[in-house]
Amino acid sequence: MPTEQASAKTLMYIVCVIGIIFSIVMVILFFNAAPARSYIEDHLKSTEASDCLKCHLVGDEESPTMPHLNLGRCVLCHGLAKEPR
Repeated sequence: MPTEQASAKTLMYIVCVIGIIFSIVMVILFFNAAPARSYIEDHLKSTEASDCLKCHLVGDEESPTMPHLNLGRCVLCHGLAKEPR
């Protein structure tokens, strides 16, 4: 029969492993949640954040407003769509 210390230690290991797995899954889901850039001419010309902000800082009928702070590197999360439309 395990001692009380061994049971607490085992529980901590289990909680830590579950926490690490949860953290990894959340990071993967976070980077996959960003919408992909469509195949329009402006998206293909440049990948600089300043060019993205020209259209997406305020937004209009054609370009949605950026719903988060400027992180400086848009293409890190927002890749090109898999298929051109």
